[in-house]
Amino acid sequence: MSQTGICMGCMGRFPDIDGPHHHDLAASSGCWARFGQALALHYSDHRYWPAHHMLTDAYMLQHAQGDDWRSIRLVHVHLAALYAQVCLGQAEARVIALRRALSEFDFRPLPGPWPCPSTSIATIKISRPDLHLSTVRSFARRVIEDWTPFHDLAERLCRV
Repeated sequence: MSQTGICMGCMGRFPDIDGPHHHDLAASSGCWARFGQALALHYSDHRYWPAHHMLTDAYMLQHAQGDDWRSIRLVHVHLAALYAQVCLGQAEARVIALRRALSEFDFRPLPGPWPCPSTSIATIKISRPDLHLSTVRSFARRVIEDWTPFHDLAERLCRV
């Protein structure tokens, strides 16, 4: 029986594996592996691609850590991109352009604590493309709801 551990970024339970993780994100190795599984599907099977940007933005936003300039930029860029997709219904091309434009800005730290997560990537399904997309949408909605105190900021950022 394999042991599980808690990811500090999303508070989800994942297999406690000895594996790689992203050094700039608060993601456990098990959580990072789950994200990697989803990315592998996105890049290997075009039917999974419609979930790519939404999942990536939600995951990165949820697992950002620290108050260094990289984390502050990551939060701003992915907050705006996720808000643009989930709340404004903006298309992929617009979201890509928004991310690119925002990556050139210098941002101040967020005014207030980062929210506690209410969901994790463990909730997404990878068995079928249609289930994957619907569960990624649900995951993304929950992540952006967690960030409700920063929706005014996201709205301003989306005007770039």
